[in-house]
Amino acid sequence: MLEKKKRVVDPIGMKKVKAIDHCEKCGRMSNGFYILEVAHVKGKGCKGPDIKENCLKLCGPASMSMGCHGADHRGEITDDELFEIIARREGKPLEVIQEIVHKAWRFREYDNKD
Repeated sequence: MLEKKKRVVDPIGMKKVKAIDHCEKCGRMSNGFYILEVAHVKGKGCKGPDIKENCLKLCGPASMSMGCHGADHRGEITDDELFEIIARREGKPLEVIQEIVHKAWRFREYDNKD
């Protein structure tokens, strides 16, 4: 029987993303109507990694198809747009962020050097 591959998880990096106090796409703060949620570019359902290079804070709730997280779920925001936001936040080129996520997602390789 084949061993089930586990998702890559970086608790320290995820803590930094969870601490962000605004929507990284539009700048909206949580106000009781809109809430802030961690969004994965490569989703958890397809074994996307829980690393800061794959996650960002978006306004929602996505479950009600609201805010930027809702727009992401509706396909109105591309993965490249989300990766560009993450690249700016991390101070790294877009291609580097995409490569980090690809290695973590496909090959379960992740080296948190930060």
